Amino acid sequence: MVRAGIPVERGVRAARLPVLQPGLPGRDLPLVPAASEARLVRQRLPPGSDARVQPVAAQGGVADPVQASPRCNPGSRRPFLLADPSRVVEVILVSKALLSALLLLAAPLAAATPTPDGERLWSRFRGPEASGEGSGDLLPGEGFGLRLEWQREIGSGYSGISGADGRLFTAFTDGEVDVVAALDADSGEELWRYTLGEKYAGHDGSDDGPLSTPVVDRGTVYVVAPHGQVLALDEQTGERRWIYELDGDNSTLPFYGYTTSAVIHGDSVLVATGGEGGAVTALDRYTGEPKWRGGSGTIFYQTPSLLRLAGREVLVVVSNQHLEGLDPETGESLWRLQHTEGNQTEESAHVVPADEGRFLVNFGRGATLYRADADSVEEVWSGRAFANSLAIPVRVGDHFYGFTRGILTCVAVDSGEIVWRSREPGGQGLMRVGDALAIISPEGELVLADASPEGYREVARVAALDSASTHFPSCVGDAFVVRSLDGIASVVPDADLRPRVGPTEVTERLRGRFGEWLASVERLPEGQRQAAVDERFGELERTPLFESDFGGDDRSLVHFVWRGDADDVGLAGDPVANQEVTLERVAGTDLFFHTLQLEPAGQYNYGFSVDFAPPAVDPENPYSTNEGFQISSDLRMPELPPAPHLDEPAADAPRGTLDAFQFRSVALGNTRQIQLWRPADYDADPSRTYPLLVVNHGDNQVRGSLMTRTLDNLVGRSVAPLVAVFVPRVQPAEYGGEQADAYNRFLVDELLPHLRRHYRVESSGHAILGPGSAGVASAYAALSHPGLFSRFAVQSYYHIDPVRERIEAALASDAAKPSRAFVVYSNRDYDLPNGIDADDASKDLISRLREAGIETEVLVTEYSPNWGGWRGQHDDILEAFFPYEAPAASAAE
Repeated sequence: MVRAGIPVERGVRAARLPVLQPGLPGRDLPLVPAASEARLVRQRLPPGSDARVQPVAAQGGVADPVQASPRCNPGSRRPFLLADPSRVVEVILVSKALLSALLLLAAPLAAATPTPDGERLWSRFRGPEASGEGSGDLLPGEGFGLRLEWQREIGSGYSGISGADGRLFTAFTDGEVDVVAALDADSGEELWRYTLGEKYAGHDGSDDGPLSTPVVDRGTVYVVAPHGQVLALDEQTGERRWIYELDGDNSTLPFYGYTTSAVIHGDSVLVATGGEGGAVTALDRYTGEPKWRGGSGTIFYQTPSLLRLAGREVLVVVSNQHLEGLDPETGESLWRLQHTEGNQTEESAHVVPADEGRFLVNFGRGATLYRADADSVEEVWSGRAFANSLAIPVRVGDHFYGFTRGILTCVAVDSGEIVWRSREPGGQGLMRVGDALAIISPEGELVLADASPEGYREVARVAALDSASTHFPSCVGDAFVVRSLDGIASVVPDADLRPRVGPTEVTERLRGRFGEWLASVERLPEGQRQAAVDERFGELERTPLFESDFGGDDRSLVHFVWRGDADDVGLAGDPVANQEVTLERVAGTDLFFHTLQLEPAGQYNYGFSVDFAPPAVDPENPYSTNEGFQISSDLRMPELPPAPHLDEPAADAPRGTLDAFQFRSVALGNTRQIQLWRPADYDADPSRTYPLLVVNHGDNQVRGSLMTRTLDNLVGRSVAPLVAVFVPRVQPAEYGGEQADAYNRFLVDELLPHLRRHYRVESSGHAILGPGSAGVASAYAALSHPGLFSRFAVQSYYHIDPVRERIEAALASDAAKPSRAFVVYSNRDYDLPNGIDADDASKDLISRLREAGIETEVLVTEYSPNWGGWRGQHDDILEAFFPYEAPAASAAE
């Protein structure tokens, strides 16, 4: 009946009894006083029986919690009911010590707190069946509202919420350390917390805190810490039962921290570990000892799924390149299929059950339906639906529902055909409850909508969180539980409330002088409107449109317009907080429009999504930016300072030469392509040497001529001749992370000596620059080696651990320092939910630089923190660091 079964017969005096306590194999029970006796009437259960121990109430009353039992007097008699109500075991309780030991023995098979009949559980990642589906009877029927039951702040973290036995479990950081905590489901009050380790610091666009969702099963909470510990904790107290360490030898080290959630199967805790020798590691659920490793392939952020295929359970594992089915008992590989082409990878794909034998996998590129049995797997269909979204779809009947970018999408299970799409309500996280979808909107509202192939219909919504969320809702007890990076809330369906639906804000449709012109068009008979649009647009040279195009003087209004044959056009990008909004069509014309009020001196990147296709450039806007993953149109508001350095140089203007070569780093153990720009007059004087500019994130700065065009326009005119070397990043940790020192050694000991040998560059006094994390790398290199780098520039600077402390220590020390710094930030800069904004971080850096006696120039603008925004200040930086001096003869003339 219990692990390490103790055959205690009636009348046998209790002595030292061996017990396999979780985390302490073979530990003995404490000695029981000689006068105490234990009598146990045992009923043997068939092998593999899942005995859930629960107190039986006397006189037919409600059962007391198990933890109340130790308060009984020794010698008292209390029956215990097993999972099978026909099987009763009696225990004569003789002492707290013995009872506690017996409960520990039973813990692997019994929940520490009984599960009330009918309680709705959300015990693991994506719910009880890992399908994103909650109990349909949570909703009271038609015409109900949603009530915010409670809301509270918690620390930052991406961890989801699991729940059972009236408790919620999630992980977060308190700012110093990461913790997993239990909260009371009714009030949100914290019941216990367990420290996982030092804070996992956000980096390269991520935020602070743990990522894995806890799993609660039969009295134990299992959690994977971001630094690589797998832990089993007591559900009631948070006390640790065992710990298993993951590292580079037994797992893949994910760049953004360990994210996967555990999967419980029988006596095993299955963890997607990747690494050498196995994609999945099975741990003994009672001791944490490894049982087997199975499968193959690198795994970063995926969680496996247990599916029933052809009558047997199969653990379906999505690694970065392969789809594999494993026997969950042994780890034996049943089938394997590559899901990518060549060396491409998919690092966060997950499985969605369809029916027995079929399942969906949502990749970054779209979704694929597979058919599988115990021996083979094959692709049924593949499509672009559900691409570019962190949300995992759900299945309702014959359809899947999920997000494609931020667009809610309905897809037929059998064919993969897109049935409908809706930009309302937006968001990322969703779950299914009955025939409804529960969604967290970009504004932090919980939205319920019909899961129907007929189209999007909202049922109810309520403000629940203070910010947007990539988490999906959970369903625990009588409530939805939702969280954001730093908040958590409970929402209850209420039949006595009237439902509230629709957006909370409605903006004025026709605005400014442009709106007046549109109103005049709409007053015309429909058959005459197209001619009026054609005539007016024949006078316009570019889009978007400003009020000055229609005689107005409001320099904050911008009118996004698109013309053509389409059923739907959406605006995406910076102007709409990287969501998508629908452009309105003027009836009887090919004109679509949307008006916004933006910063008059701002710079924004945007695109149009035509008939829900990926956003593309505005065909009538002459300005664009190659961002690597897409080309975006560049909106330059009326008061944005002119930027002639970004224009294409004149056809007869001298241009520099761009060289490229592969460079192997011993310090970093990797290879990258280096690009180097030489000025047009480089070959004119073989004895001349040039100052050197090192550009971090160099591949991004060169792409689409982002910076080389600036150099061609300015060098020899307002900027002194120089050589610029563009250095790409291979591993994100090179910029401010654990590889920061190795990256400095690569620059100083390897790359710079190579350049001095092969190019005529000066031996010291270099300048180095970069935006964001590349700016952190630039500042750290200059402060670490001021003899080589006398100047550095940063844009949209933000703090990255562990280098933040090293930079601050260098600035506070008496050691030599660079002579000059240039700091650029935007009033619309990075807003990091971990509490540090890029503009605040930049201001902090500026203060420290000036206290250290470094001459610091500051430029504050209104750009968007992206490649289109950063290039706008390259002229200021270059002219400050490399001022041009005209030749003496020219000066005399």
